[in-house]
Amino acid sequence: MPVTQKTYPEWVQQYRTRGKTVKKKGDSYYLYKRTSKRVPGKKYPQPVDTYIGIITPEGVIESDKRKVSLTDIEVWEYGFSKAVADLCPEGWKKPLGDEWEDILKIIICSWSETSYLQRGEIRSREEFRCQFNTQAASLSRRIWKEHKVEPKDLAPLKRIYLLKIGKENVISKIDPEQQEILDRLGLKLEV
Repeated sequence: MPVTQKTYPEWVQQYRTRGKTVKKKGDSYYLYKRTSKRVPGKKYPQPVDTYIGIITPEGVIESDKRKVSLTDIEVWEYGFSKAVADLCPEGWKKPLGDEWEDILKIIICSWSETSYLQRGEIRSREEFRCQFNTQAASLSRRIWKEHKVEPKDLAPLKRIYLLKIGKENVISKIDPEQQEILDRLGLKLEV
């Protein structure tokens, strides 16, 4: 019995080249990259098709979707931590000298256990000659004095997350309540 060749319109046929295949679903035509791989227990290599896009009379509309491994995602609190860091007054930093950044990270991470700052290197509290509860209270007072907001007022921002997907960083959706806080304080969340 002879193998019958599928017939496609000419505007589809031109895309049926070596290493590519066309599939018809309903009245639409889809273009795929065709490769093969060896599968244990199979006598011949098995075809592997990777979607390229939909074929139209005007050309191929390529898909802009990318596959992402869901096992390679990290989720960190971002909004609150970034806001506190951005609102940190110079008057609080100056007396702490060169160690202010490390002390600020420790304080923020004590206020938000899943802070994105946990991703980096955080020195131990024992390395500092500092009373962290006193410094945290001082930071809170100075933020209030300069910006008329307390860290507890920034709590809704704890629901803004940093998603690390492979090598890419993305910020989660910001709801209207969170956006109002950010706008009022003149803060922008960028990665």
